[in-house]
Amino acid sequence: MKVAVLGIDFPLGKVPFLDLRLEKLRNLLHSIEVVHIQVEFQDQNHLKTADAVLCAEEEKIDLVLEDLEIIETKLNSSPHQPLFLRCKEALEKEIILNEVPLTDEEKKLLSGLNLVTLKPIISVKKDNLPAVPELVQKILSDCGMISFFTANERQLRAWLIKKGTSVYAAAGNIHSDIQKGFIKAEVIAYEDLIKSGGLNQARGRGLVRLEDKDYTVKDGDLIQIRFNV
Repeated sequence: MKVAVLGIDFPLGKVPFLDLRLEKLRNLLHSIEVVHIQVEFQDQNHLKTADAVLCAEEEKIDLVLEDLEIIETKLNSSPHQPLFLRCKEALEKEIILNEVPLTDEEKKLLSGLNLVTLKPIISVKKDNLPAVPELVQKILSDCGMISFFTANERQLRAWLIKKGTSVYAAAGNIHSDIQKGFIKAEVIAYEDLIKSGGLNQARGRGLVRLEDKDYTVKDGDLIQIRFNV
């Protein structure tokens, strides 16, 4: 995940999100390597391409005004005037477009305009920045992101996905071939695995479920994809 930074003296580069659940799972599953999620912080030159924006509170209005200018330019020439008028009214009230109820079709129509406030905007006080771990957690939460886990003897890994993602789409995050050959997903909730004391014990209690491709992944799910090569 990539986050553009605006108006804040914040170290750029990749920052791991140290999910404490991974260490507990490592003790149960005996994986050699643990791979945490990483969030990459970029400078303001990446505002248009980043997944989210971290900015000083006083900079947020500049993003709103920039998007308002784009909307006003397109308003008279667009066949989608009602949508653009709604966007204009929201921006004039300093409401970012990410907080405006939009259908998937409306988001698609707006996506080609490079509107920055369609992204999650996390504004903070420059003189009262949270510690980096807490800030990363806030960013992921505000962006509606959750984690699922995969594990084998060699590696235990966390994967970042949008809340509401299907297990079929999540399989594509692991590898396109896994998604293409998807058959079923073995799924167990993190809490069930910890309470059981191990994967074999969880299987014995019937807590490992077989799910189809339309299953919605939950935060903390441990998932193993069955697939055809």
